[in-house]
Amino acid sequence: MKKIIAYVNTLRVHPLVEALGKSGIRQMVVTEYFTPYSRISRFIFLCDEQSIESTREIVRRIGTSGSPSDHFFEVQDFDPAASDASLSGPLIHRLEEEEIV
Repeated sequence: MKKIIAYVNTLRVHPLVEALGKSGIRQMVVTEYFTPYSRISRFIFLCDEQSIESTREIVRRIGTSGSPSDHFFEVQDFDPAASDASLSGPLIHRLEEEEIV
């Protein structure tokens, strides 16, 4: 299993949740961040290794305007047996720190 962290345009949250659900993703953590200059949403979910590229394409196509600069997609190893295994991840990611400052 892989843990996916994706940042997308907040206006596209609901269509992206629906599209990911249709692709087989059943559990997601979505956090929305608002600043005077931006609105981003963080998606965290688990994905089979074989589905990473198709999932990346769904995030790019549905969650963004298509520009490489308006989204972020990170793949991490996930071991559900590890004592620190959590779907929610850190409260603040380096991208969020840059947006919040």
